[in-house]
Amino acid sequence: MHDQKKIDEIDKKIGFTSMKDAIMKDGAIDRRTKKLLAISSAVAVGCDKCFSTNKKLAKDAGISDEEIEEAILVASLIRLGSGLNYNWKTINDE
Repeated sequence: MHDQKKIDEIDKKIGFTSMKDAIMKDGAIDRRTKKLLAISSAVAVGCDKCFSTNKKLAKDAGISDEEIEEAILVASLIRLGSGLNYNWKTINDE
């Protein structure tokens, strides 16, 4: 089965696209900010495909390279801090 066809079948079963559309529309947080949050989240969890997809969507929405870079830096800070915290706990738990 073709990959996209398989993805579409899974999407139909779990409703990912519908859920994504509902979450990413303007609400208490505007869509533009949500796109930057999606980029940051992708970086924080280390999902290259998620990052590439959300970066393209952000660029298509007119979000600047500088804004994307800052979102990446914020996520990197969180990822680094959580790693340092984990290492600190590991050392002190022994």
